[in-house]
Amino acid sequence: MYNYSYMEDIYFLSEKLKEAINKDPRYIALVEAEEKMNKDKGVITLVMAKENALNEYNDILSHFDRNSETALKYQKKLYEAKKALEEHPLVKDYLKKYQEMRIIYEQIEDILFSSLNTSMCPKKD
Repeated sequence: MYNYSYMEDIYFLSEKLKEAINKDPRYIALVEAEEKMNKDKGVITLVMAKENALNEYNDILSHFDRNSETALKYQKKLYEAKKALEEHPLVKDYLKKYQEMRIIYEQIEDILFSSLNTSMCPKKD
């Protein structure tokens, strides 16, 4: 049987954590960087080029061996498209901010789950 008071506490604390994250300047900077990146025509063009290169590469792999000259040519094209995208200043800024938040999320996960006692988990009937 669930302890609803316990569950309410978890939901309340989870909501407080979410609010704290949403107010964190690093999270706000990440959201702003994502918005800038998603609105930039240059980034959109690079994303489309990468997606096209990925689709072409996958299509080639359905017809040729991964190590064939043809597949390697398309693999290089995909690599170059990904590289161009990742080197765009807005994408680089976003990825840097994303990495900062990822570290925070990992720290939160460690704090929440490192000492998790599975005997505290409700049992299914």
